[in-house]
Amino acid sequence: MVTRVTNSMLSRTLLSNLSMNLYNMDKLQNQMATGRKYAHISDDPSALIYGQAARNKLARLGHYQQTVETAQSWLTQAEAGIMELQKMVGNVYEELISAGGPKTDDDKKNVAMLVSQLRDHYVDTLNASYGDRFVFAGYNTPGDYTQGQAPTIKPFTFDTDGNLLFNGFNISQFDKMPATFLLRTEGPEADWEADILAMLDEDGNQLYPGGLAEVYSTYNITNGTDDILMFHQLMNDVIHFDVGPGISMPVTMNGMDIVFFTAQDENGNPIMRNMFGLMNEVYDSINGTDVDDPKSADELTKLIKLLQDGQNHLLVKTAEIGGRQRRLELLEARYEQDSLNYESMRSDAEDADMADVIIHLKMAETVYQAALSAGARIIQPSLMDFLR
Repeated sequence: MVTRVTNSMLSRTLLSNLSMNLYNMDKLQNQMATGRKYAHISDDPSALIYGQAARNKLARLGHYQQTVETAQSWLTQAEAGIMELQKMVGNVYEELISAGGPKTDDDKKNVAMLVSQLRDHYVDTLNASYGDRFVFAGYNTPGDYTQGQAPTIKPFTFDTDGNLLFNGFNISQFDKMPATFLLRTEGPEADWEADILAMLDEDGNQLYPGGLAEVYSTYNITNGTDDILMFHQLMNDVIHFDVGPGISMPVTMNGMDIVFFTAQDENGNPIMRNMFGLMNEVYDSINGTDVDDPKSADELTKLIKLLQDGQNHLLVKTAEIGGRQRRLELLEARYEQDSLNYESMRSDAEDADMADVIIHLKMAETVYQAALSAGARIIQPSLMDFLR
């Protein structure tokens, strides 16, 4: 049985088809205008969720990339400061060797004056700042400002007695102390006592038979264990950056870790030496006050050896900074590659293929024009046209 088709049925069908064609053209036009495949979540929820996950990854990567860049700047500043310190120690080393030659008293006084200036500049370099933080003083800030003047508080200072202070705490008192004891950062005080009692002199006798009490008395440690704990706390005050998921890295050096280095006493036991205190000794050995009582060749040789140990210590710290910089470079390269991968994931999920969109849009336009042309020819005749 043939279904009767009326003019109104043709009109409704035509309008419906034209509306569908316009919808397809509108969708393709939106893709061309925005460059995105989908305008609404309902268009393809799974693809949009996939793209949003890639966007979240890119945002986190951007944060870590910025942190790595800042960390590299901090490490560059720290490296420059350590290399400057190493250069000053090298100059003091050269002046000490020079002073050991045939020189007059006036020549030695001039050399001693130069050494004193290098010593003071050594402290100034320890107070170097980057932005609103000191490079070698942990989380210290540049201090209080008074009426627009320069900051009055610096972490590293020295008093009239030649003691080096860090945040007002006398760290020169730890010079020449036993290294195995001073560097112990954990364990009960009984373990500290055991370390001290285990130290022997060249004859095999206990170097400190009185234990901790004798050590504190020998080095004038006024507050005993509290001062040692304060030393550890200050030594570990270093700025850390989160340069990756679960990756925290120190981006500077603590000034105390730079000032103090390990040497050996006359019995071969490891002791801590203070570079600032060592420079004071070099100054005293060259200064005119010691001309009447000059140091022996062996004593000068020991000072030269200690300065070499100090230089080697700074070389180790420079290499440590270099290792951190290399690690940051590797992280930076990995983040760049991850960023490209996630950007590709996001593009696959969200971005429209413009060549494909243009082809389909032209096809839709052709179909729409053909539908309009056919519809105009079909609907145009009326009943009156047939009655004629």
